[in-house]
Amino acid sequence: MTAKKYISFIWMGALTLLIFAILFMVSVRYGLFGELPDYKELENPKTNLATQVLSNDGVLLGTYFKENRTNIDYEDISPLVVEALIATEDERFYNHPGIDLRGLVRAVAYMGSKGGASTITQQLAKLLFTKRRSKNVVSAIAQKLKEWIIAVQLEKHYTKQEIISMYLNKFDWVNQAVGIKSAANIYFSKDPADLNLTESAMLVGMLKNPALFNPIKEKRADTTLHRRNVVFAQMLKNEKITKAQFDSLKRTDLGLNYKSVDHKEGSATYFREVLRGELKNIFKAKNDNGELIYAKANGEPYNIYKDGIKIYTTIDSRMQKYAENAVEKHLRYELQPDFEKDLKKKKNYPFDWRLSKKQIKNILDAAIHKTTRWRTGVGKECINCGRGYKYVKETKIEGKAMFKCSADDCQEIWEKPTETELLKTFEKPVKMTVFSWEGDKDTVMSPLDSIKYYKSFLQTGFMAMDPHSGHIKAWVGGINYKRFSYDHVKQGKRQVGSTFKPFVYSLAMQNGYHPCDKFSNVKTCFDMPVGQPDWCPPNADNKYGNEVSLKYALANSMNTITAKLMKQFSPQVVVNYAKKMGISSHLEPVPSLCLGVADISVFEMVGANSTFANKGLWTEPIFIEKITDKNGNTIYEKFPEKVQAMSEETAYTTLQLMKGVTQMGSGIRLRIDLPKREYDGFKYPVAGKTGTTNNHSDGWFMGITRDLVAGCWVGADDRSVHFASIRYGQGANMALPIWGYFMKSVYADPSIKISKKDFERPSGYKSDSFDCDEHDSGSQETINDVDEFGNEDEF
Repeated sequence: MTAKKYISFIWMGALTLLIFAILFMVSVRYGLFGELPDYKELENPKTNLATQVLSNDGVLLGTYFKENRTNIDYEDISPLVVEALIATEDERFYNHPGIDLRGLVRAVAYMGSKGGASTITQQLAKLLFTKRRSKNVVSAIAQKLKEWIIAVQLEKHYTKQEIISMYLNKFDWVNQAVGIKSAANIYFSKDPADLNLTESAMLVGMLKNPALFNPIKEKRADTTLHRRNVVFAQMLKNEKITKAQFDSLKRTDLGLNYKSVDHKEGSATYFREVLRGELKNIFKAKNDNGELIYAKANGEPYNIYKDGIKIYTTIDSRMQKYAENAVEKHLRYELQPDFEKDLKKKKNYPFDWRLSKKQIKNILDAAIHKTTRWRTGVGKECINCGRGYKYVKETKIEGKAMFKCSADDCQEIWEKPTETELLKTFEKPVKMTVFSWEGDKDTVMSPLDSIKYYKSFLQTGFMAMDPHSGHIKAWVGGINYKRFSYDHVKQGKRQVGSTFKPFVYSLAMQNGYHPCDKFSNVKTCFDMPVGQPDWCPPNADNKYGNEVSLKYALANSMNTITAKLMKQFSPQVVVNYAKKMGISSHLEPVPSLCLGVADISVFEMVGANSTFANKGLWTEPIFIEKITDKNGNTIYEKFPEKVQAMSEETAYTTLQLMKGVTQMGSGIRLRIDLPKREYDGFKYPVAGKTGTTNNHSDGWFMGITRDLVAGCWVGADDRSVHFASIRYGQGANMALPIWGYFMKSVYADPSIKISKKDFERPSGYKSDSFDCDEHDSGSQETINDVDEFGNEDEF
């Protein structure tokens, strides 16, 4: 070829390339290969961000997500991750404008055998805008060309550091580990800034194919280890580590500290589910014009699964841990073993021996309709995420009737059975994993037998709050959210028994009575409607006569004196008084209300009792302080409602009455030393009240200290499942120990600033004499009859 022809060939080739480039740019401009992102999209690429639930002391309690992603800044990523990333994925990252021409030539010349040409920026472009590679060759080429253009544009809009952080924040490391923050936390229980070299190399190695190099899959472990060592080799090649380091590092194991992400596990599980419902209500709320009160700038509602908002809760992570530990300590090691021994003696296990076969069948039928198996079988609940019927839609796939969950973070599909098929599944023994306090265990039983098995467990609801601010500090809605998802703090309501009595006595104090005022211990009768006998509630010990002080009567839960006060003030007045203290449940204005026949939640009872510790001012219990958007802007703040329910003097006087419960009444076990019970020997001022309901189905304890009020309910889900005797079935034995274990831990933690002092006496308070002379009243005999567990009423 002559020189002239050679030059002509070069110019023709250049001209052809120029024409090809112009045609390609025009084609891209007019969308032949699909639309490119515009300027705004490049400036604000869309990503799904998890909502974070934070405790009052800054601990992450959990997340709500479609993708479990939380964006972090470049400065919060370990430099070792960045070095491993660049050495492995893009050696010339800092020297190219988004396209590595040198790498491209090498990839074409060697058909990819010596490495690809895709830069970190191109990979980011793919993650943000082009997603999966098309199987069609022409479309795949078009995608690649689009990625080149987008990569160059990204390089114009962002710094190299921003591109790295965007890429690491966007990548999905599988197992709900979306983004470097989640990946570091899930695989190594660390923050990204704390990742060491071996951990960094494993995560970078997974970038090639996270499904193939999945470290928690046993059959992928060796493959993942080999891939991690390839990263070490690249770092050696790029002089980021020495040969000696490489030889040492490649012999180390993966060092996993894997932690699965599941909203049914972890801390404050019941609370987080209640919070989820509250968030939906907040973001659905509208003003009088029908407009959303809390909306994004474009008017759209916030999505807790995508928008990366932060929920700052009032929960204290330390108190939450102590509350959960207290529940487990008492129920797992003390109360449930006693309960199982008690139930085994019953002929109708686990139900009350007095129930007929028909009554038991009705109970079991009702229980069947509440099970996940039934609810998912009839389309009322998602088989995967547990969402309700609003998310479940019936569909058909290949002619089969199916259900599909439409929730953003679920999308599960499952088959729809007929009702006959569904009922039969409850009678057939199957392999299943069931809850036990020693951990989940594999067994074979029918779903119907599993219902009976689960009904034999005692449940609990426990809540603690700051009475002054209204901030809820701890929330335990049950013993295991994964197996028992019903919340017993706010959702559940049970008869409160004698824990209602302080409201009646407080009403008396508000109307001028004193704790040492004495009343005759005789039955008080109420006229009932025609055809019904008069109601004359007896004392639990059936002992009467002599006079007793109000302090002694409340301490020993005497029904006679409580009924006398109720008759004097009337049921309706008591109802009105309780409502002012935050009891929102329906209260029937009947005489027996004074003994606690009403079904009320732990949430309400703790809030009401906090009124006494807050100088008579009821403060609404709250669990959200504020909510911010992904940019840190406050979009919601919560301030509690307040009502002056009683005078400061009345509140203080009622506390003195309730202190008697732990000094000489049913709560005295907090003060005395009991064998093998670490919650006893309490030395600090405590006002409290125990409660026990009919047949010992419910045990309650409300405990009040100067800066913290906590309440606890314990019982089986079904009221017909209970202890046979009051010795074990009373509130002092069922619920009080949980409060004791909790408060002992709280007081022992120096980082928690809770006062151990007595309640503050109101300024100008006329009397501080609460040492009532019970001996002269002749009531000492009753005191001597209080057994080692304290004396508790039942009705």
